[in-house]
Amino acid sequence: MPSKKKSRPLFEVPVEIGSGQESGWVYRSGAADKEAPEQEAPPPRESSQASIGAESMHVLTLALTTLAHTFSLAFRISVMPVTIGIRALRSLTQTDEDR
Repeated sequence: MPSKKKSRPLFEVPVEIGSGQESGWVYRSGAADKEAPEQEAPPPRESSQASIGAESMHVLTLALTTLAHTFSLAFRISVMPVTIGIRALRSLTQTDEDR
């Protein structure tokens, strides 16, 4: 039996790829886009240089801030029905002359 080698796929780039529109590639020039306003990005935090204590304090601060906002929102929501009830009672107790 004659042995046949399996053919290997060729991974060579063809010489002619085609025009820019046909190939589907998006080509961008090195010049900045003048239509879009440039936004300054905040400097990245380098966690490799930050200590564990500083990172822990940052996380704790975020957690406490979230907790404070949650309590504030819950208080505001719970006070609304009480305020509406007090206004309703005042309107019932007012006489026609006070209105």
